[in-house]
Formats: sequence, C-alpha cells, structure tokens
Amino acid sequence: MIDARITVQGGMLTGNPEQIVRSHMRAGMHEAVQLGVRQVKGRTPQGVMGAQGGLLASIQGEVREPGGDVLGIISTDSKYGLTIEKGRKPGSKMPPAGVMVRWIEVKMGMSTEEAQGIEFLVRRKIARKGTKGALMFEQTLEEDGPLFQRIFERHGLRMTRELGR
Repeated sequence: MIDARITVQGGMLTGNPEQIVRSHMRAGMHEAVQLGVRQVKGRTPQGVMGAQGGLLASIQGEVREPGGDVLGIISTDSKYGLTIEKGRKPGSKMPPAGVMVRWIEVKMGMSTEEAQGIEFLVRRKIARKGTKGALMFEQTLEEDGPLFQRIFERHGLRMTRELGR
C-alpha cells in the first residue's frame, strides 16, 4: 500500500518564497558584516589617535544588494588603510612629508619641533627597510571563516524551516 499526500502549505507554496529567501540572506549578511567589522577592528593597530580617530575609526561595514545579490563589504576609507594592511616593501617610496610628525611626537615623546627635525630620517628608514603589514582584513577572512560559515548555515536553516511551514 502506498500512502501519498499533497499538502498545500509552507512559505514555498503559499507565501512569497523570494521574499523569505532574501530576508534571510540579508539578515545573515548583516550579522556576518557586524562580526567582520568587530574582528577587523580587533586586529587593527591603534595609531596615535587611538580608537577615536584614524584607521580604527574608519573601518566600517555595509550590506548592498546589487542586481539581486546580497553583498557584504567591510572596508576603510583611510588613505593609509592599504599600506597598514599590506605593509611596505623594502626599497619603496618614502611616506609623504609631514605625515609622520604626529606619530613621532606620540611614539617617541618628542616636541613638534624635535619630531619635525627627525621626520625625514624616519621616513627614509621606512622606505629602506619597509614595514610589516598588519593583515587585519586578510586574517579576519582566513581565521574567522568558520564563524562566517556558521552564521550562513544558521540563517539557511531558519530559511528552510520558514519555507516549509
């Protein structure tokens, strides 16, 4: 004996499945972006402005929906962001004049005049030796990948349940 039943229920058949899917995609991406911003900020070196300004304060996340996709972006608009992330190769150009004065003042405890007096030397040494990248974005993606995966799996499961109700 074969017992077959057809039910006409659940979001897949009676609701708006596209809306349910997009809603869960958006929710998962918002959660993942919030986690990503927290993790990147936790790995970002604090400059002379601390958490109030500079690179750390410029890291932000957003969720966009171009062409029906749901895209999460974690970025910085700081002009130094890429240099801090990737570092500088030895033998590269010197940092621009004037940008190191405040850093020298704070890190070396010097007056503005003293910092201005040695800034060229600091810039030249950075150009010669290079700097190591902080890799705060790269490490977040690599090391926290399982956390992001769990977020999307959890939201996928919730979506499946809602579509089946």
